[in-house]
Amino acid sequence: MPGAGHGSLEVDQTLRLARDQVERVIARYRLYLFAAATGITALTRAFGLNVSWVPTVTFAAASLYATIILVYLRRYGNPPLLAAIGLILDLVTTATAFVAAKYVGPEDASAIPFTTHILGPMLVLTLLINSLRASKTLAIVGTVITLALYVPVVVYMAGFHPAEISVFAILGLAGLIGVASAAQARKNLDNLARLQLLRRYLPPEAVLRVMREDPDAALAPGGRLVTVTLLSADLRGFTAMSEDLSPSEVMAQLNGYHGAMIDVIERHGGAIDKFIGDGTLVVFGLAGAPEEAAAAAVACAQGMLQALLVHNEERAARGSPLLAMGIAVHTGPVIAGNLGVPGRRLEFTVIGDTVNTVSRLEGETKTAGTPVIISAETVALLVNAEGLRELTPVTLRGKSQATRVYGLAGR
Repeated sequence: MPGAGHGSLEVDQTLRLARDQVERVIARYRLYLFAAATGITALTRAFGLNVSWVPTVTFAAASLYATIILVYLRRYGNPPLLAAIGLILDLVTTATAFVAAKYVGPEDASAIPFTTHILGPMLVLTLLINSLRASKTLAIVGTVITLALYVPVVVYMAGFHPAEISVFAILGLAGLIGVASAAQARKNLDNLARLQLLRRYLPPEAVLRVMREDPDAALAPGGRLVTVTLLSADLRGFTAMSEDLSPSEVMAQLNGYHGAMIDVIERHGGAIDKFIGDGTLVVFGLAGAPEEAAAAAVACAQGMLQALLVHNEERAARGSPLLAMGIAVHTGPVIAGNLGVPGRRLEFTVIGDTVNTVSRLEGETKTAGTPVIISAETVALLVNAEGLRELTPVTLRGKSQATRVYGLAGR
């Protein structure tokens, strides 16, 4: 299990939410178990298989505290010690019910073995329910307490009998299975949480590779200098259009647009750095050759224009105004890494002059007469530059020299 460091602190936050949900599930199972035990012991007493009402009364009381725990979890959440307290209460209550039955009730030799046969299955069920917590520590503690309780209880109830060795072995095996199950569940939750974090900024195929290699390193704070190709996209006139829309309509239209674009971006292996309203910054080349990243980014820009045509057809069918967009593609060095405070907020981002340049190039599409502008740095990496035409160089803010740019032929 990874230690609580770097990205794993972010992972722990996700896991805490999962633990809260699991504890509520366990609270329901606890209530079902004790309610069933109350009914079973009552039936055995009614049919003369049990000579005392003590187990029934004890399990009825346990059903009450199980109800209280369930209500508490739903209203106030899951405090750190509640899982351990609940586990110990479950095991001790189960054993005490039968010990008290013999202590206060009359002797009945035929009832004693039957009682011990109920005790074993209940302890097994308690261990299995406990394994849902995905905590190896609690699984081990539960196993040790169970074995420590079972031996003195059966000896007190019926004396030692060789047949009880098999029940003891089954309890031990159930405990081992619970420990293994808890460890695997914790590992699965850990991987799921890391997967969700990595998908924020890596395409699906890269996520699988990173998960196999070193997910901790991918989630650690810090950065590295890497040459990437950036794609910046922005809607034209959407701010003015949204003034006539309700907040829910604005978000619905943005979500529809971004949804159409995400499919194209992921298909070309891009990693979304961030959404800024109706704008998107996409990174290509976090892994792989720069030439491949440049080609993928240009192909993605073309695919996004095609996706917008399809999206506009759907909007026109609904009577919504058509959308227009500007896209810029630029290649250069950036510092890429996780920015923030581990355990509080950690976000992958890219920073540097390349980010500023692609943003300013995207702004130039408004006056350049083309929806797509591609920098000469990106075009130089393309094996095949057919379909591109050189445009009039543009002068960007903060740049002393004009920047050579290209557009898509025919647009």
